[in-house]
Amino acid sequence: MRILHAVDRTLTAIVNAALVLIFAVMLTLAATQVFLRDLFHTGIYWGDVAARYLVIWVGFLGAFLATRGGKHFHIDVLTRFLNPRARLWFNAFSDLFASVVCLLLTLASATFVREALDPESTVFLGIPETALAMIVPVGFGLIMAQFVIKMIESIVNAMRGTVEKKAAQ
Repeated sequence: MRILHAVDRTLTAIVNAALVLIFAVMLTLAATQVFLRDLFHTGIYWGDVAARYLVIWVGFLGAFLATRGGKHFHIDVLTRFLNPRARLWFNAFSDLFASVVCLLLTLASATFVREALDPESTVFLGIPETALAMIVPVGFGLIMAQFVIKMIESIVNAMRGTVEKKAAQ
């Protein structure tokens, strides 16, 4: 479990750093666009496209962090009636289901990026469109990894009889 937690912490630190950097770039770019348009009636010609892609990146990285913190969308009507240990097993099953869904979305989006987008097509500053769109399969993969980690934690805790505070609620 220690290795799993170390991987989780490292991955989270990388995502946090990337999210802060991307958000800062996005905010700076948007503010610069507004400033240039209002004062000089011009703008960065690739600014709007870049901002759109950065929003997608922020969304997927934020979804990873939301999943890690248990702030993702979930329906907990059934779990209210379960004892803490049964709740851990239920959580493990639902995390398994979410992992499978994320795996399917990862594969589908990777196929889309590979087959539908031209690898020679650049969006701005010579950056290939496929590189920018890779956040979709990578994002779903990160979210899937988080569900797998949570599933393993729930199974280990249920087998040990260890009930965490979150599972007991």
